[in-house]
Amino acid sequence: MRRPFGAIARSAWARALVSAGLLALVLTQIDLSQAGERLSGGRWGLFSAAAAIDFVSFLLAAWRWHLYLRAAGLESSPATAIRAYLVGTFANTFLPSQVGGDVARAFLASGSGPRLRAATTVVVDRATALACLIAVGWIAAAASPGEVPGELWAALGAATGVAGVGMAGAAFLVGSRRAARLVPARLRGPRREIAQAARACARKKVLAQTLVAGLAFQGLILLAAWLLVRAISLDLALPALAASLAPVLIVSLLPVSLGGLGVREGSYVVLLGYAGLAPADATVFSLLGAASFLLASLPGAVALVVRPRAASPAGEGRSAAEGTR
Repeated sequence: MRRPFGAIARSAWARALVSAGLLALVLTQIDLSQAGERLSGGRWGLFSAAAAIDFVSFLLAAWRWHLYLRAAGLESSPATAIRAYLVGTFANTFLPSQVGGDVARAFLASGSGPRLRAATTVVVDRATALACLIAVGWIAAAASPGEVPGELWAALGAATGVAGVGMAGAAFLVGSRRAARLVPARLRGPRREIAQAARACARKKVLAQTLVAGLAFQGLILLAAWLLVRAISLDLALPALAASLAPVLIVSLLPVSLGGLGVREGSYVVLLGYAGLAPADATVFSLLGAASFLLASLPGAVALVVRPRAASPAGEGRSAAEGTR
């Protein structure tokens, strides 16, 4: 069982086939005429607003990540963090691998510094952002529990459990002395560096700041999704939508498709179906969400092409002259 799954995870062509197959399966189960009616009657101003809010959320998320970079001792300016984050988001959207963008932003943010520390901040940023999305889901669902079907409560609970187990396992591997003894001698140095960066990111002051920023960031993501719901006039309650976001995200992170395409649509069809949404409506919502995210990530292509301005030759000359005195 491991070998086929591993082969799919490593092969972009295999994941493309899985995405195409899953999308085809979803499309065979929906009323295409109903989907066309939703799109033809859509309010595209709301779609544009959703894409704009997604982009603003990227900027907030980049500033939040900058706090982790600074805590880990990396001399990265907010502008550098924003550029790296936008490039990473663009890469995650357009590359076959969902981790390629994370590698890119760790590389760009580290500069000539320790890239292992930068990579650690990316992992911490991802994990805590997921925790914030789960928290937003619980807060919204608890505000109006009657509008959330039992199946969505269960899905949100399962997402919370999966995230909790994953974070606890990572904390054990990084912080436990028992786990340290299991690491080969040649890897103990890198593990120590990862542990130091992770502990720096977990300081109370840093976590307090990033928690507030993370809740605001995920609140914007929920708002953008809600605007898409309104754009195509879906009969879906906000608490039910909020409860579905984290479970769908976790499932779509499985490395079996291109950027979660197909997996995400199927997940929304199942989960939002419990809230009374037709498969066609759930599919249109999911694809619009992907399109909004794609549109919001396009500035990352500009950030990738336009490099930061290097120090002026005059400034370099002054530095060289001062060094010879």
